[in-house]
Amino acid sequence: MFRCVICGMIINEKNYNLNSNAFLNKHKDKGDLFYCPFCGVGKEFIQEEYEKDLAFYEELDPNTVKILDHAMKLEVFNGDFYNKASRLCKDFKNKKVFEDLSTIEFMHANIHRRLIGITELPKLADISYEKYDNDIKLLELAKKREEHAVAYYDKYFFQIENARIKKIFNALKAVEKEHIIIIIN
Repeated sequence: MFRCVICGMIINEKNYNLNSNAFLNKHKDKGDLFYCPFCGVGKEFIQEEYEKDLAFYEELDPNTVKILDHAMKLEVFNGDFYNKASRLCKDFKNKKVFEDLSTIEFMHANIHRRLIGITELPKLADISYEKYDNDIKLLELAKKREEHAVAYYDKYFFQIENARIKKIFNALKAVEKEHIIIIIN
């Protein structure tokens, strides 16, 4: 049994290949993990000997809470976009990629939610993506959303003083960068 120190999820033989369409590398077996199948962070964040995950609540300065709140909302919007895009796209492969990306983005939102100590993800405006009437348009929008997420993590990294939160930001930023590669391929 393994556990991700970023999202806290247990990784075992039943779930190690979840969301596999959202990753460049595929796991060969549960002992050869490249990433967390729940949040997508790299193998350096997966441990057999597990003490505590990094996404726990502690009193944070107001600026960090604001940054995490905005990051949570960004990830909710992206998760919702991918959920809707999976229903709008025509290509089966794209549909599966969007479904898996949605799950991962919502996990990122939940990581931020836990960091700021709230119990539920926010309900945000319902956006229609019907005008993106083909897979190319949906993929272009997906790429822009991932680039925005990377830019967000880059921009606010230096405004955060908490080393644990910085470590999480870097881990999630790396996941978003991989999503860009998956989308453009």
